Amino acid sequence: MDPAQVMIIGATGKIGGATLQLLADDRSADPLRLVAASRRPETVPARAGVEVRQLDLDTAELQGLSALVEAMAGIDRLLLITGYGVRMLTQSKVAIDAARIAGVRQVVHIGAHAAADTTVVHLGWHQLIEAYLAASGMAFTNLRPTALMQNLMLLIDVGGVRGTDVLPHYLGSEPTSWVDVADVAAVAARVLRDPVPHAGRSYGLGTESLTMAEIATLLGEVTGRPWRDEARHPDRFLDAVVAAGADPVYMECVRNIFVRTAAGTLPDLNETFDTVERLVGRPAITMRSFLDRHHQQLS
Repeated sequence: MDPAQVMIIGATGKIGGATLQLLADDRSADPLRLVAASRRPETVPARAGVEVRQLDLDTAELQGLSALVEAMAGIDRLLLITGYGVRMLTQSKVAIDAARIAGVRQVVHIGAHAAADTTVVHLGWHQLIEAYLAASGMAFTNLRPTALMQNLMLLIDVGGVRGTDVLPHYLGSEPTSWVDVADVAAVAARVLRDPVPHAGRSYGLGTESLTMAEIATLLGEVTGRPWRDEARHPDRFLDAVVAAGADPVYMECVRNIFVRTAAGTLPDLNETFDTVERLVGRPAITMRSFLDRHHQQLS
């Protein structure tokens, strides 16, 4: 029997790239044929045994699905990750439609954790995508991370305070749930390697609940310097990221998460799960371990 073919959409991103690397490094007896998909194939780092295909989900509006279906020819399993913008809705729809036509058997979707009745707009978008995927007839698995630990570096950079031992944030004093990209990728890789037991399942991926003050304390322990957290109004975040070129519609939703988290009206975003331990078979990466790993970036 030929090896199963696995396509990673979002292969140049943090989660997609980490998942692809884990699968490429896997030396199990049951090999996979790996395909990295990108709208700009030249940006995909070369990896031994990984095929690169050009795939631009935005072309479907004017050109239809044929190019996407062709790019997915022979693919058995698909990791679907879209960008941080309102176009994630149409991008996900055409990816699911093309996958169904191409004969993909199972789609693993990277979404976001939220209560089933969430009123936060972009979290609702992920739920609409999940519903469309469930209705497609293909087997599916939804992975739902909470806040990514890697976003702490973004907060420091957006706040313009690198080197000052200040952790700027927009969450008030309320705790929120965090997960390392490496853990999200490890779960995604496990599901893509052995998809059948996970078909029809949805997994929360928050692993540790912390306030920003607690994270500042950890930063102090890691660096040996007296870090402090500094709460700011969420509008400052929105203005900064939009000025940097981010989608204003999507980022307004993120701003609204900050507002509601600080107000204590989004307790679902503070939930944690044992998914990493159960599926990967090791403890989840702690915030302290993450900060230790990124110590040089904090200097």
